[in-house]
Amino acid sequence: MYEVKLETRATRQVGKLDPHIKEVVKRRLREALAPDLHRYSFLSGKYSGLRRVAFSTPAGEFRTVFTIREDKRRVVVLFVGSRENFYKELQRYLG
Repeated sequence: MYEVKLETRATRQVGKLDPHIKEVVKRRLREALAPDLHRYSFLSGKYSGLRRVAFSTPAGEFRTVFTIREDKRRVVVLFVGSRENFYKELQRYLG
């Protein structure tokens, strides 16, 4: 079993959501990552070491970028956001 850890930025992004949607996002994130982390595809280009997962909520589609730290058996969620402008915001955050 892998521990799921949110980076500071991801924690802030989730914290800004409506309380009900925040709980749905957290639950869907755990559900998506728990069964098989390695099934999610890698991003391309300069973010090629990162993986992406998408899931829907009552508030719309959300996407998450994460990395797997095998040595610590940990999933590190780097970025969480709605589908709209997701990659533009990701690029602004990661540079």
